[in-house]
Amino acid sequence: MSKILVDAGPSERGWHGFENAARCLRYWAWGKVGGKKFAVTEPLVKGSLIHVGLAHYYQQKSVENPDDYYTPAEAITVLAQEEADKARDFNERNLWLSSVAPIIGAMDAYEHEYDSRCNWKVVAVEKELRAHIPIEKGSDDTFLFTQRADLIVEDGHGFKWIVDHKSCYRITGKTLRQFILSGQFLGYQVFGRKMYGNKFGGLILNRVKLSQPHGFDRCSLEPAPAAVSGFIRMLRQTEQRIRDYSHLTDPMDYPPVFSEQVCYGKYGQCPAFELCRWGDDNG
Repeated sequence: MSKILVDAGPSERGWHGFENAARCLRYWAWGKVGGKKFAVTEPLVKGSLIHVGLAHYYQQKSVENPDDYYTPAEAITVLAQEEADKARDFNERNLWLSSVAPIIGAMDAYEHEYDSRCNWKVVAVEKELRAHIPIEKGSDDTFLFTQRADLIVEDGHGFKWIVDHKSCYRITGKTLRQFILSGQFLGYQVFGRKMYGNKFGGLILNRVKLSQPHGFDRCSLEPAPAAVSGFIRMLRQTEQRIRDYSHLTDPMDYPPVFSEQVCYGKYGQCPAFELCRWGDDNG
């Protein structure tokens, strides 16, 4: 019997799409309406590989027959090969395959760090959380919002925690603050409270430093009660905006942002930068 590869990829209709639509509706439209496939990046590749490795590490700990699943190293190798086989060019293929060895190294270091000193009881691994949200309160017209929780654990006091794995190249306290108002984590809090009520402990960032010497950190996220209370309203507003323009078939007809903070931010230019600059020759 072939072994199982855990799905650690995006959920069906998750925060990433809503975030793109909220940030720039034209960028959202290039992907969702125009069908553009943007080039993968090194952080995306390495983040995907460490995520699948961690998923298998905890999955094997939580089931009666761990041998039904790939080991973390096997899962990393299998996913990289699958993605390399689908790559559009040599560079993309090489990025997946060349990332295997360093990510397995980071995964090995993680196992050595926590094998003997982690008392988490695994509740779920890569669990897709799903909600059908009324577009207006009391309406029968709903839209789907999903998230995939990397890990849900129970502590010694019976509290449930949603754990999100984050790969990085530096571990500092300052970088934690960027996640306080992240829609990904606000959504997790809404789901967590709905599922576990007063037994929901909160969110834990499980950070893995990919560069050597490897480093690790687990930290709970600071609260943002006002943002959490307004999160569903923001999703409704974003969904309504998507619907308002859904009759348009050309991404260039969707409203852009045209801001140096969005079109060319701290991580470089938006993937659709040249499309918005020159238009689509294939359109």
